[in-house]
Amino acid sequence: MNRTILMALLLVILASCHRAALPSTTAYSNTEVKNANNQTMLLGHCAISMLQSDNYKDWYNQSYNGYAIDSKYIAQLKPLFKSKTIEIFLGTWCGDSKREVPRMLKILASANVDTSAIKLIFVNNTTDSYKQSPEHEEVNKNIHHVPTFIFYDGKKEIGRIVESPVVTLEKDIAAILQKAAYAPNYKAITYWQKTVKQKGKNITDIALQQVADSVKTLCKHSGELNAYGYMLLAQKNVTEAINVFKLNALLYPENANVYDSLAEAYYTIGDKAEAKKYYEKVLAISPFNIEAKKILETLK
Repeated sequence: MNRTILMALLLVILASCHRAALPSTTAYSNTEVKNANNQTMLLGHCAISMLQSDNYKDWYNQSYNGYAIDSKYIAQLKPLFKSKTIEIFLGTWCGDSKREVPRMLKILASANVDTSAIKLIFVNNTTDSYKQSPEHEEVNKNIHHVPTFIFYDGKKEIGRIVESPVVTLEKDIAAILQKAAYAPNYKAITYWQKTVKQKGKNITDIALQQVADSVKTLCKHSGELNAYGYMLLAQKNVTEAINVFKLNALLYPENANVYDSLAEAYYTIGDKAEAKKYYEKVLAISPFNIEAKKILETLK
């Protein structure tokens, strides 16, 4: 497919996606929990001030104070923020969130954006609740990587920055608020969501290969679709997760981890034969993978 035509298609896809999302209306929960690794994290809709509590203030202040704002954009951004709101999905366990969210909040403060127009929603990193919040504000918002910054004009989404800026935060924000052509990171996922039919059902290998041919120039590394697949697993969309993992294996056939994810998905639904097949692929590429060896022994 011609790259120019494909990019134009993606921009149309993104625009249709943005019309569907609505800002959340949940109240503050300010929930703080510990995960299985005894790591303290925030969950749900929390006040910005929570980031100044002992467990988070060090990394927050370091990123906030260390970021040099591109000041020539601030005067331009101030009027553009009128009637706009921003929803930020993040994880206190996430390195990208720790880097980008303080920077974003510094830009918003410099542009005099009222804190009432900014909503922070913290998501989980546990297997069963991956990229989810307790109140599930993420539902129908396609939160596959964090942080995700969603910009609204009233109740209509006008754009988003996913995980990190395409150019810079200031330039990306300006493009979104001016409603210029802008496509965030992870275009392969966007392509999958909006163009692949029957993705919730078993897809033939031939059809998946056709998708792989279309997205191979859009996907930067195996982690993109891998993270998306695990998000689908956490949402119990197992068939689609398997389709995504299979697609990833077509794109990165020499990567042991993509087969490990595929094996895990089959293991989750109790398909031991398929799980065994893909764990054997893992060991063919990575013979010293101890975890794969252990699981394969139980399957035998």
